[in-house]
Amino acid sequence: MDDKHGDFLLKVYELFNRYGIKSVTMDDVAHELSISKKTLYECIQDKSELVKHVMEMTDRFHSMKLKEITDRNLNALDELFEINQYMTHMVSQVNPSLGYDMKKYYPEIYKSIMLGQRQRLHNAILSNLSKGLSEGLYREDIDAEIISRLHMTRMESYHHKDGLGLTDLNPPEVTREIFIYHVRGIASHKGIEQLDKKLNSDWK
Repeated sequence: MDDKHGDFLLKVYELFNRYGIKSVTMDDVAHELSISKKTLYECIQDKSELVKHVMEMTDRFHSMKLKEITDRNLNALDELFEINQYMTHMVSQVNPSLGYDMKKYYPEIYKSIMLGQRQRLHNAILSNLSKGLSEGLYREDIDAEIISRLHMTRMESYHHKDGLGLTDLNPPEVTREIFIYHVRGIASHKGIEQLDKKLNSDWK
């Protein structure tokens, strides 16, 4: 399967997201797609390959949506706000068992997807920091590389279930606080003023 089978892959993703990857059989997939199992295996070698195609398609979709945000020529704070809003919505739509099953049963696929996501996220944060500096919204003395890695670690820690993690808290409230924490740590006086206006008007 490839991009020509986008509709099929989307249906399979919805199936995985609804029931978890492990519990969905190839018979379930064939039934969902209204095709025979024989026809399914003419398109795909096995479930592992299907999972790979589905997750790569999903990854490309989210990358495209984030690029749409960064292509809108927003100022750095508005851009960061829109990205956080999108990520909040995205996380709220994903069944936690999806990531768990990926990590446990398809570790190589999981690792490949995560490496790509982390690199894109790192580049996006660096780009946003550069934009904010040029607009006078961020402090001139920040170390962009350190800030980027700190922010990535902070966002990724949201998904950790060990100890006093954040997964039992309300996702919109968590992403709001991460956003505020991040911006207040890097913003100039001008940036703080714009942040306060943003919080009072768009994100109460």
